[in-house]
Amino acid sequence: MALILSRQDVRRLLTVRECIDALEPAHVAFSHGRAIMPVRLTARFHDRGVMAVMPAWLDEGPQLGVKCVTSFPANPARNLPLVAGTVLLLDAETGATIAVMDGAYITEIRTAAASALATRVLARADASRLVLIGTGVQARAHLASISAVRRLTDVTVVGRKLASADRFAASHARALPEIEFRSEESADAAVSAADIVCAVTTAVDPVFSPDCVPEGVHINAVGAHSPSAREIPSETMRDARVVVDSREANLRECGDCLIPIEEGLFGAGHVSDELGEILSGDKPGRTNDTEVTIYQSCGIGIQDLAAATLVYERALEEGAGIDIDL
Repeated sequence: MALILSRQDVRRLLTVRECIDALEPAHVAFSHGRAIMPVRLTARFHDRGVMAVMPAWLDEGPQLGVKCVTSFPANPARNLPLVAGTVLLLDAETGATIAVMDGAYITEIRTAAASALATRVLARADASRLVLIGTGVQARAHLASISAVRRLTDVTVVGRKLASADRFAASHARALPEIEFRSEESADAAVSAADIVCAVTTAVDPVFSPDCVPEGVHINAVGAHSPSAREIPSETMRDARVVVDSREANLRECGDCLIPIEEGLFGAGHVSDELGEILSGDKPGRTNDTEVTIYQSCGIGIQDLAAATLVYERALEEGAGIDIDL
């Protein structure tokens, strides 16, 4: 029998704070060699979209996991989500499927939860001014996750269109009256006054200029996942301390890392620290108040497995989902 969990089930069972807690030991285990996780297999279907398959086994646990996720750029115009996906959990002894669940919401929450973990160890302790570059699903998720690890007083939203930023700021200002929200047309102006920046866009070129980056800022670079796409200027990548979820994945997939390397601005050794190594204490977090830090998020399978396992355990406790005989 396999447990089928809908998007509504997953949304109800998976909270940001619990996902942050679940991802911490997962990252530590991964960075200490206690995971089997090949770099994702990606297939591109001309200009229609992309599919990625991400298998993982973490810490010799009772479940294997695999996520199949797609991104089809034309979907928003069809009133469909840009990202869709499914996560399978399989029994690690038999390989039998034990759960099938929506993967889009898991992707949304685990991505933001990993950024929150990075922010917790890399942002200044007094960081309170957040800039969101992007107004989509990940902007919303990152607002919730960063709020869980820092006491925010100001949030500035930058969108491709100012009207989108206006709408995002207005809707969240009503829900979070303790935070001052504003929208900004210029990403450079917003970043120059930031303590924390979350770049969560579909851009293929840098979304701000290197000259606007202030001392002591922490940047979560989330949107770029291919060798030819990036959000962060090469000079900023060169001058900052760069922390990644996976060295191997970022040095094979991430344009934010690969393009400056190709330009000769730094070598692969500049992308040397993994988040799990910092969380375990093997490497330091922020070292001073003027250091610029970047968490480069590629997105990796152990994050999906940890989040999906949490959902599965909660579902069993609450009797959620539908059992079917596959």
